[in-house]
Amino acid sequence: MELVEIATFTFPNDTDILESLFQSEGIEYFLKDQNSSMLVPGIGTSIAVKVPDVKRAVELIKQAGFEANITHPFGTI
Repeated sequence: MELVEIATFTFPNDTDILESLFQSEGIEYFLKDQNSSMLVPGIGTSIAVKVPDVKRAVELIKQAGFEANITHPFGTI
């Protein structure tokens, strides 16, 4: 199934909260550049989820206070 990038983060620690939320909701996710961003400041980390989970994942990101990090169009709805 296709993964869709939904948000980017400058600091990898910001994704820790979302990982916990996604796991509790049963949302599978993929973190891109998580390890690289720890070694090279400024690279950032992006998070992707399966297409059926995009809407719920975006809602969780907003609830966690990371609305400014949303890159997917569903985030603007």
